Amino acid sequence: MRHRSHLIRSNPVVRRSGIIGSHYKPFCPNMNRVRVAPIKEAVPTLHWHRTLCAMVIVQFVIGMAFSIAPPILALVLPSLGVSGAASVRSWAGLLIGITPLAAALTSPLWGRLADRVDRRLILLIACASAAVCTAAMSLAINPWQLLALRFAMGLFGGHIAAGMSIVSSIAPPGRLGSALGWLATGQLGGSLLGPLVGGSVADLFANYRTPFLAAGLAALLVCGAIGVVPRPDRAAKSHSQPAARLRLLTRYRALPTFVVVLLLAQCAIMGPQPIVSLHVRELVGTRADLATLAGFAFSVVGLSGLIAAPLIGRLSDAVGAHKLLLAIVTSAALFTAAQAYAPSYAWFVAARFLAGLFLFSIIPMINALVGKAVSEPDRGRAFGLTAGAAFLGAFVGPVSGGMLGAELGLRAVFLASGAVLLATAALIGLRINHNAGERIHDQ
Repeated sequence: MRHRSHLIRSNPVVRRSGIIGSHYKPFCPNMNRVRVAPIKEAVPTLHWHRTLCAMVIVQFVIGMAFSIAPPILALVLPSLGVSGAASVRSWAGLLIGITPLAAALTSPLWGRLADRVDRRLILLIACASAAVCTAAMSLAINPWQLLALRFAMGLFGGHIAAGMSIVSSIAPPGRLGSALGWLATGQLGGSLLGPLVGGSVADLFANYRTPFLAAGLAALLVCGAIGVVPRPDRAAKSHSQPAARLRLLTRYRALPTFVVVLLLAQCAIMGPQPIVSLHVRELVGTRADLATLAGFAFSVVGLSGLIAAPLIGRLSDAVGAHKLLLAIVTSAALFTAAQAYAPSYAWFVAARFLAGLFLFSIIPMINALVGKAVSEPDRGRAFGLTAGAAFLGAFVGPVSGGMLGAELGLRAVFLASGAVLLATAALIGLRINHNAGERIHDQ
């Protein structure tokens, strides 16, 4: 009887059902000797690993579609009627930055919708819009048409806020940092492997328009991965007035610092993008595989980020994020500035690889801190704010980088990005305390 009673008590279905609780009286006295551990938190959503894998795939492909253009833009602009080195650098920065600018304008809206509607619908809209806009870029005949299409593409960039909301709602609390690390790795890996794919396809077909068609097809096909994602539980409704975003910033005292850190970090990460292809051309000269070499110089940062981000995400869960984040940002500043003095293409790629080990761990660590500091009903809007800050930084960085490169030369862009990262490290040291990951809102 005792053995049978123990099996009943240890059955997870019975324990979750609430049949055995604090008021249960056993039918056998010996069952009192069996100690039942209290359930302190909700059981994690079943099959959350499957949902996480599907979300990483979606973020990867959409990120690739959003970033297929950077290594090609500076090379294709002369065929669209743009002449002069300064004009090419300025236009390249504007074309790269206009998409995240549009995404920054609509990101809070997508974050708010992610708290109220089925988040899978937002992902479907993002995939479909990325497919249509990216494929249409292959038909552009002047830079203004390309600018309009990239702006329209950014307006539907709600996939980041929706993806982080889904993952943060299904991941166990102890695995939130590593889960968001994998999600950010998928998005950032796609955004930086996209240039490698774009450059390789352009050289393979000897046509700078073909990569846009390939990226559009990939974004359309990935819509099937969204069908694998189970319907998430709808979060409790929160205030939807525009002023609610301001109340969110005051309610969670660490959130404004997180937003500013993300803005500065993204400015530094994206600042050199308009001039990387031009810098590679200065190092290797004009050659048949120039687009591939430029794409690899872009993508090597993402490759190292793919290696480092999940590992650092787990490390931050284990040892805490404050000191680790400060060390990562400082190291990223040093290796970013070192790219300005690379004497050859090999040294330039090596410096970018080392910088990527640290650069693309910054954003997942901040998002993990936000996920821990903000309660679940508010996470959609909180991630909408942080995604908006990251998108805004991705606009300011390339535009300012292109203008700085046109006025002061290519080397100045890398030095300026390193200086911005050092300023970010100073802000982290002064404003983000050791308990930033705790919920510190006022009741």
